[in-house]
Amino acid sequence: MADVIATLDEGVIRERYSLLCQSCEDRPNGAAKEDEAILQTLESLIEQDLPTLARKGSPSTFTDILHELRHEMVRFREFCEYPELSSKVVVGLGGSFSAGKSSLINALVGDRNCLVTEVDPTTSLPTYLVKGNDGETTEVRAINLFNRLISISHKQFRTLTHEERESYGSQVSRMLKSVIVSHQGFGWENLALLDTPGYSKADEQGSARTDAGIARSQLNSAQFIIWLVPADQGTITEDDIAFLATLDRAIPKLIIVSRADKHPEETISKIITLVGKTLAQRGIEVLDILPFSNRPRQPYSVSPLAKYLDDWDRIPRDPGFTRQFKRQFMAYENYLDEARQDAQRQLSKFNRILTLSDDPSVQADILSLQRKNKASLHQLEDISQSLNVIQQQFFSGLKQIGQRLGIPLDEPESLSLLEYAPISLQKMLLALADERDIDLRDEVDTGLWQVLTWHMLPKNVERLLRRDVPEMADIWQPLMDDAPLSGLDALLRRNHTHFTSLQTLSKGSSS
Repeated sequence: MADVIATLDEGVIRERYSLLCQSCEDRPNGAAKEDEAILQTLESLIEQDLPTLARKGSPSTFTDILHELRHEMVRFREFCEYPELSSKVVVGLGGSFSAGKSSLINALVGDRNCLVTEVDPTTSLPTYLVKGNDGETTEVRAINLFNRLISISHKQFRTLTHEERESYGSQVSRMLKSVIVSHQGFGWENLALLDTPGYSKADEQGSARTDAGIARSQLNSAQFIIWLVPADQGTITEDDIAFLATLDRAIPKLIIVSRADKHPEETISKIITLVGKTLAQRGIEVLDILPFSNRPRQPYSVSPLAKYLDDWDRIPRDPGFTRQFKRQFMAYENYLDEARQDAQRQLSKFNRILTLSDDPSVQADILSLQRKNKASLHQLEDISQSLNVIQQQFFSGLKQIGQRLGIPLDEPESLSLLEYAPISLQKMLLALADERDIDLRDEVDTGLWQVLTWHMLPKNVERLLRRDVPEMADIWQPLMDDAPLSGLDALLRRNHTHFTSLQTLSKGSSS
């Protein structure tokens, strides 16, 4: 490093030193200065109060809950430092390292020098691109590790590559969390493109900022996702599929086959078909699959993608902070609810045993277990009440900041965040049998219930329901006529070995 610095002239060294000083700025400034006290209170609730409560009782996934809350808090600080982002619809760009995300953005703005196209995966520097004012030069601002907004030149921004250490003897990018680039060539007023780092694992030990968890959190905070698949791979990889499966299913996704100019049109067409078929088989829904090349005079321009961006540009912005925070608190609440239900069921069983047993020693043991169970139930109630207090304080602070930013940050209703999920009939059956003291675990044919719990997306729903036929009413009418059902016993599996046990369960439930 010393040898590199010795080769630099005085002007470059002064400029680099100034950039390093800016990157290390830790004093509140701008909008964050007004909200610093509230932000510190919110962080204290996440970093101190919640872990303290978790020591009394928490789900096995509490570390994941805490990680998501921390990341969302970092993102919220970014919005406080740069409030303009709160009015933008965020479109996240994802894919493996060197998938062509930055090249795609450069093509959208018509400037090959807008973003750095070769970023070391160990830097993990997400970049927001927003529309700049007409006639102004490209403006670059960054959020450092102390959550402070700093201004850097476009020239300095372009030095934040994997060659920075070799060229300047510094690693300023390690001091930055994210960058906001305002470019007049970006034609969508209400959009912010988020260029996320590749989800590939870090090459260097200790480079935790490049792990898949960070990329996943960034993409899950977006309203739309554009995922790039290099045409060189021939199809979408298993790593890509596994990563896409972990993203929020409710976020619309668009697939871009990048570097399409390196293959004949017939090959690209086959790649698109194969990618679509593979994703459908794995239950991943996408809006479309579009080929792209940044080379001129190629049939794969950005025009089809631009049409989607035009549509998204007209959609009202929802920052999503309150929903993301509430989902994590709900995960804790769901654990407490299930734990209380289990404790109540155990208590009911103990009461039943006490009424059936006359043995004093058995009754003494049951009473001892009953007291422990009641104590556990009271503790769960106390934890639940404390969690509610933490939530009230947290969302109250969010609301105060939202009032200054001019965006609604009220606590969302839990019902509005319920997600539909496949129902396991086998688990429901075994739980009901357990309540009725009926042992089905050795008799139930798991294969019978397994097929009913598969999560499968129906294809061609419109054609399946004949919604595309004008005479739909005439077609459905015969299905409404009363007609005998053949093979009813086989359909209901009355000829199966466990039918008698199920009948017993049904009678117990009806009584």
